[in-house]
Amino acid sequence: MSKNKKILCALIISFLFVFSVSVVGARTAISVGGGKGTPSSNQTQVTKSSQFVKRIANNVLYLEGNKSYDLNGVNVIDSTGKSRVSATKKLADMTFINGALKEVILR
Repeated sequence: MSKNKKILCALIISFLFVFSVSVVGARTAISVGGGKGTPSSNQTQVTKSSQFVKRIANNVLYLEGNKSYDLNGVNVIDSTGKSRVSATKKLADMTFINGALKEVILR
């Protein structure tokens, strides 16, 4: 094979490689869509958090991090009589839907 044919083959292979990589990148960008960022207005955002309980009084949950939540309208499941995470502290597994507390499981 002559020197010119080798250069031409190398250029063609290089262009094919660059083109195939750019197509894969474009497909990835299209398929990912809006993966991160703020959810649209019709999506439900669910957040879960677990924190230790300081006390529960007058239907208010007080946490060790100096946060408190009103338990009116919240589904509270008390599992403290069963197998406990800690013998001295209660753990609250909290579920928030669109920023509002909806469920608390006490362990």
